[in-house]
Amino acid sequence: MKPHRRAVEAAIAAAGPRLGEVDAPLLELARALADQVDATGGAGPGTRLAGTYLTTLRTLQARVGALANPRQVGKLADLRAARERNHPTKRTGGMA
Repeated sequence: MKPHRRAVEAAIAAAGPRLGEVDAPLLELARALADQVDATGGAGPGTRLAGTYLTTLRTLQARVGALANPRQVGKLADLRAARERNHPTKRTGGMA
């Protein structure tokens, strides 16, 4: 498996069973575009292919993020709050 396809498959696997039938067209598009980008080799993809691929990746990332485990999101928020307590910034009311 080539690098772009491997990356797409890793993103899909990270979402696990939370992706459903409604996501099938997006997943198939991401896989097909990853294969096309990988097939270009050292020459790199053309502008249209690169743009379409990046837009698809952003959409996939947004979809996977929307399906994130709420416990993980809560943990991230807890870590950010703990960091803020130790290192406040001007934006959040601290003097640093």
